[in-house]
Amino acid sequence: MSSNQDKKINQETKKHSKESSIEKDEKSSIEDNEDESAINLDKNDEGHTVEISLQEQLDEANDRVLRMAAEMENLRKRSFREKEDAIKYSTTKFSRDIITVADDLERALESTKDADLQQDQNTKNLIEGIEITMKSLKQILNRNGIERFDPLGEKFDPTQHEAMFEIPDKEKENGIIVHLVEPGYRISDRILRPARVGVSKSNTQKNS
Repeated sequence: MSSNQDKKINQETKKHSKESSIEKDEKSSIEDNEDESAINLDKNDEGHTVEISLQEQLDEANDRVLRMAAEMENLRKRSFREKEDAIKYSTTKFSRDIITVADDLERALESTKDADLQQDQNTKNLIEGIEITMKSLKQILNRNGIERFDPLGEKFDPTQHEAMFEIPDKEKENGIIVHLVEPGYRISDRILRPARVGVSKSNTQKNS
C-alpha cells in the first residue's frame, strides 16, 4: 500500500515538474520574442534616424550650392555693371575740362551778337569759324554721351542746378529758374556739371 502511494506521489511530482518546465520554456520564449521585437524596433528607429540625418545633410548641401550659385550670379552682374560704368564714365575728368571750351565758345558767340557783319568781313569770317568749331565740338560731346541742358523756366533742383543768386519776381513762385549763368552738362545718367542759375524770389506774402 505504501509502495503504491509512493509511486503515485512520484508520478504527480514528475508531472508537476514537467508542467513547470513547460511554463518556464513558454515564458522564456515569450521573453525572447519580446527582446527580439525590441531589438528590431531599435534597429528600425536607428535606420529611420540615419535616413533623416542623411536627408538633412543633403538639403543643407543643396542649400549651400544654391546660395553659392546666387552669389556667383550677383558677382557676375556686379562685375559687368562695374565694367560698363568704367567704360561709360572713363572720360569724366576730360569731359569736365572740355565743356569749359564749349563755355568759352558760347561766350565768344554771345559777344558778337551786336557786331555789324556787313561792314566787317574779317569779323564775319571769325564768327563763322567759331560757329563751325562750336558745331564740331557739340557733335563730339554727343558722340561721347555728353548732353547739354538748359533748365530755364524749370523748378530749382539742387541735384541738377547750382543757385548763384536770387531775383525778386512778383509774378513767379519761389525757386523758379529765371536766369541761366552757365548751362548744365550730364554724361549718360550722371550730372557732369550742374547748371549755374539765378532763381526767383517771390515778394508776395501769404495770408495766414
